[in-house]
Amino acid sequence: MGKRRQRALLAVIGVASVVLGVLVSAGPASAAPTRYEAENATISQGAVESNHLNFSGAGFVNNDNVAGSYTQWTVNAASAGTATITIRYSNGTTTARPADIAVNGTVVSAAASFGSTTNWDTWAGKTLTAPVKAGSNTIRVTATTANGPPNLDYLDFEVGSGSGGGAPTAAELLAKVTTCNQISNGKYKTDSDVATATIAVCQKTGAVFWKADMDIDCDGVRTTQCNENTDCCFQADTACHTSGNTPLNAAQLPYVVVPSASAIWNYTNYQIGCGTVVAVIYNNQVLYAVVGDTGPTGIIGEASYATASALGINPDPSNGGTDSGVTYIVFQGSQRVSPIENHNNAVTLGQSLARTFVNSN
Repeated sequence: MGKRRQRALLAVIGVASVVLGVLVSAGPASAAPTRYEAENATISQGAVESNHLNFSGAGFVNNDNVAGSYTQWTVNAASAGTATITIRYSNGTTTARPADIAVNGTVVSAAASFGSTTNWDTWAGKTLTAPVKAGSNTIRVTATTANGPPNLDYLDFEVGSGSGGGAPTAAELLAKVTTCNQISNGKYKTDSDVATATIAVCQKTGAVFWKADMDIDCDGVRTTQCNENTDCCFQADTACHTSGNTPLNAAQLPYVVVPSASAIWNYTNYQIGCGTVVAVIYNNQVLYAVVGDTGPTGIIGEASYATASALGINPDPSNGGTDSGVTYIVFQGSQRVSPIENHNNAVTLGQSLARTFVNSN
């Protein structure tokens, strides 16, 4: 991948605080998921602990640092269907902790990447979808390396109804973006050193989308992962700010970078701004992120360190990313994630908007 040397906030920072700064609270999903605390699950080679902050319930599970250690939940589904599963975890190391996620004994996400959350007091959610049967189901997270799995707080579980409810799968979303009604005035490059612009912004009912690569954005708050030493082009600010008016944390928050407004395409004309939800699809996974930063006017296909890490993409800002295979579906409208730094709110709103998108196209 060619590293984006042109990445900059340009003059858009001053504009962004006006155009993008107003965030509208996320609306509720059609049904609340059922929460299953990890401390009530079956634990193999691990223990319930409470020596870190911000966990839910009575504690969290710290599995041993050994391949094969696992936590298994037993959940109940009122009917068979596609379940949306969100696993809340913490990983205070700088290295992802992969784990197999199995439903009823079948691995549905092999060596799923549980990326760094910066420290053990910070938690993130990993969301996936999988088929389940009516009645009792098991969901197991098993470490695949000697580092063990991340700390596990809880599992949220929800089954969509047969009439089109619940969060759509990656396949359902991709089936709606097979053709392009181009709305950009021309196309974008994937990197500054690429000769030809090949990526168009396309329109569907309720969303715009593009299919591109993923370069790593590491701007904003200085962290172990994102700073002047790890990223040649590091900038200590992002176009969008938190509810406390501070830059976003690229190592912690899944967010997407949109091209700055230009003659090619102006995102502000399409009800898109800070906190707009984006479904990022890669390798049959769906991650709900927010619009969090702006980039060069002629380049597209960039997301935060946390976005890449959650999708199992190398998040290193100097040599990470992927050359292709990433679909970005940006949901238009006034509904935004508030506060923008709350990833769980992004997942809740994103799942609802994604279902509406699938049903409307």
